[in-house]
Amino acid sequence: MKTGLEMQALNLNDPFKERRKVMSDRLKITFRIVKSHFNLIAITLLILVATLNGCRKSTSEQPVGKSEKLRFVFLADSRGDSLSNAVNLPVLNAIISQIGALSPKPSFVIFGGDMAYRGYIKPSFTFQAWKDLFAPLGSRIPLYTVIGNHELYHQHASYGFLLVNQQEYQKVFSENPTNGPTGYEHMAYSFTSQGGNSFFAVLDPYYISQDTVHMGLGGNIDSTQMTWLKAQVSQSTATHKFLFIHTPYYYFSDDTTELSISNQSFTVLWSFLDANKFDFYACGHSHLFSRKTIDSSILPDPPTTPPTPAWKNNVVQLLNGTCGAIISPNTIDANTKTYWNVHNDPNTYYFTVVDISGNSVTVNSYRGNTGAYSLFDTFSINK
Repeated sequence: MKTGLEMQALNLNDPFKERRKVMSDRLKITFRIVKSHFNLIAITLLILVATLNGCRKSTSEQPVGKSEKLRFVFLADSRGDSLSNAVNLPVLNAIISQIGALSPKPSFVIFGGDMAYRGYIKPSFTFQAWKDLFAPLGSRIPLYTVIGNHELYHQHASYGFLLVNQQEYQKVFSENPTNGPTGYEHMAYSFTSQGGNSFFAVLDPYYISQDTVHMGLGGNIDSTQMTWLKAQVSQSTATHKFLFIHTPYYYFSDDTTELSISNQSFTVLWSFLDANKFDFYACGHSHLFSRKTIDSSILPDPPTTPPTPAWKNNVVQLLNGTCGAIISPNTIDANTKTYWNVHNDPNTYYFTVVDISGNSVTVNSYRGNTGAYSLFDTFSINK
């Protein structure tokens, strides 16, 4: 840094000193003239900039994740049919192998409940052994789970739903997110894709706070979960939204072994999904495959008072109810099978691959047994 004396020397030796002084004086005069008009000019420039921005949106303002690509797999109901056959291992292992061979590989797998015949079969719970079956997929393909009614059974189902089963489930599946309501950790939760374009929520229709003998197998969406879900969705800017739960909303045949039926809480839930334009509602529980777009021609069921308005946003119910559980034995009439796109061929099991690319979702479902699986159902959703 130069001292004051050095600066004076520089000024004395500067041949342009006087010329710069004259110019400086002129600039001062000019500044005084325009100073009074500065605010008007500034306002004019701001209006011009705002107008230009209104005509051209910068790339930084484009929707987050608009070009995001993501693949995931959904399947449900791998349970066996007895204490000695707790999981249909040949079928589930075959499907896990099929998933591992997918290219590109999925970002995650989500399982829709009813893993094993019972959550507890003496002398141990069945959760960890079932979870270990997915080890061949490695840590690069995370596993998310939805709790089903069979997870809550002691080996004697007559005991009802046991709180200790629910607590053990939460311990074993600790990788499931913890952002659900207090007490529902790892059972009701949500997550968003890395690019922010897709939102995923999981609900628990069987949540208990004590051992419960009598509970409808269709389940119930309690107010705690509904309040939480509404808050989660209100904070999301995702283009695509998906709901995963064990039980269907729409049943189209009675299962004589499990008389499941939806209650009004599911109509309230569906009303929320419809209003918020969810892509699909993925479930299991009924041991077959069905895929149906729920439009205004399908009435809310059960109805509510006052009546729930007609559906308007075409949310899809994707019922993928067996990747090992014995096929529902009921005979479904031909018209119902066609209308609800039902597939329940004997000894046939299913899994679904979902591909998200920007505003589009492509859903491909595969069927087979212990060998190769083949594509049999496909649909697309465009937002």
